[in-house]
Amino acid sequence: MKNCKTVLAAFLIAAIVIVSGADTARADNFFSRLFGSVGNESADSTGKSKSSDLIVVLDAGHGGYDSGAVGHGLMEKNLTLKIANYCKSELEKYQGVKVYMTRSSDLYVGLEQRVSIAAGRRADVFVSLHINAASSSANGAEVYYPNSNYNGSVGEKGRKLAREIQGNLTSLGLYNRGTKIRNSESGSTYRDGSLADYYAVIRGSKQSGFPGIIVEHAFISNASDAARYLNSNSKLKKLGVADAKGIASCYGLKKASEETETLQPTELKRVTGKSSNAASLKWEKVKGVTGYEIYRSTSKKGTYQQVATVKKAATVTYNDKSVKAGKTYYYKVRPYKISGSRKITGKFSTAQKVKLLKQPTVSVGNKTGSMVNVKWKQVKGALKYEVCRSASKKGKYQKIATVQKVYNYKDISRKAGKTYYYKVRAVSNGIGGVTYGPYSEIKGK
Repeated sequence: MKNCKTVLAAFLIAAIVIVSGADTARADNFFSRLFGSVGNESADSTGKSKSSDLIVVLDAGHGGYDSGAVGHGLMEKNLTLKIANYCKSELEKYQGVKVYMTRSSDLYVGLEQRVSIAAGRRADVFVSLHINAASSSANGAEVYYPNSNYNGSVGEKGRKLAREIQGNLTSLGLYNRGTKIRNSESGSTYRDGSLADYYAVIRGSKQSGFPGIIVEHAFISNASDAARYLNSNSKLKKLGVADAKGIASCYGLKKASEETETLQPTELKRVTGKSSNAASLKWEKVKGVTGYEIYRSTSKKGTYQQVATVKKAATVTYNDKSVKAGKTYYYKVRPYKISGSRKITGKFSTAQKVKLLKQPTVSVGNKTGSMVNVKWKQVKGALKYEVCRSASKKGKYQKIATVQKVYNYKDISRKAGKTYYYKVRAVSNGIGGVTYGPYSEIKGK
C-alpha cells in the first residue's frame, strides 16, 4: 500500500508539472495516453501553433445508446450524423477551413466531452446538430446561440452565425421559428456572476472562448417535416449543405471557383404594389448570367427567404402574388450562373421596401337630384384615391376622379333616372413607380 501511495504521488506531481509547464503538446499527449480518446476523434496533440484556418467542430447530436428523438420510423442520432457528414463535405469545398467532428460513428459522447474535443482542436466555432420533437403540430427550424452575458463577443459571434444558418434553412421551405437564446432555469451563473446559458454545450463553449450554437433542423414528431426534410439522404444533404453555406457566409469563406469567377450585382429599379394583391419587381439586367434569385423579408434587417427563381437571363421582372394587402415587405435580388455542375451566385442588391395597400370599404349615399356621395374609409399608407364609375355592374369602368386628403367624392355628372356603379382604390408611391391597392367592392346607386 505504501509503495502504491508513493507511485500515485509521483504520478500526480508529474501530471501537475506537465500541465502547468509551457509545453502544451506534452500535456495533451500525457492525458491522451492516460484517458484515451473518443472514438477516432481526439484533442489535437501535435503541439503545433493554431493555423490561420477557420477551425469548425461539428457535433452530431446523441449517438450510441442515446437515440435522441424518434418518430415516423426515424431516429435522431442517425439523422444528425448524416447531416454532419454532408455539412463537413460541403464545408471542405471552401478555402481556409478545417472541419472536425465530435463523433464519426454511432458512438455515445457526453456533453462535456464534446466541448472538450472542440477545445482540444482549438475550435473557432462549435456547431451542434439536432432534430426537434414536440407535439405533432410543432414544425420548422430554429437555432440557439449564446446569451450576451460573460464573454459577450462570443455571444455576438454566435448570434450572427445562428442568423446565417437559420436563413439558409428557411430558404428550403422550413417554417421560421427564429434564432433564440435560452438562459439557465436553475439560476446558475458564469464566473462573473451573470446568468449562464441553459444548454451545456453552449455554456461550455463560451467558457472555452468560442461560440457554440445548437441547430434544430425540423421536427421528427411532425409528419410533414419528416416527409419533406428528413426521410431520405437527398433531403438530409440539403440540410447539411444549408448549414455549411451559413457557416461559410458568416465567416466569409470562398470556394476556389468563387475566387476566379464573380458576377456583377444587380439593383432593383422598381418595387411597387399591384391592384391584384401582388408586389411588382423590376431589376437591372446583368450580362453572362443564367437567371436571378428573389428573396423577401417582412423587416429590412430580418431573415430573407427565397420566394422565386427566375430561370431566364432576359427576364428582369417578377410579380410576387404570395403577399397580403396591408403588409410591408422588403425585397432583394441576386444573379446566378450555372457553370458545369457549379452554381455561382452574385451579391444581393440593396433591399427595397414596398407597403401594400388594403382594399377600401366603400358606401354610396342617397341620391340628391342627380348627385350621389361616394364615401370610403381611410386606408393606411394611401396618398390618394381613384374613383371609377360604370353604367353597368360588369361593364367598363372609367376613372372619374382622383381625390386627396378627403375620403369621399360627390358625383354630379350623372344623368337623372340612371343607375351607376362605383369602385375605389387607394394609391401611394413605390420604388420607381406607383403602388395601387385592390379595388373596393362595387356599389351601385
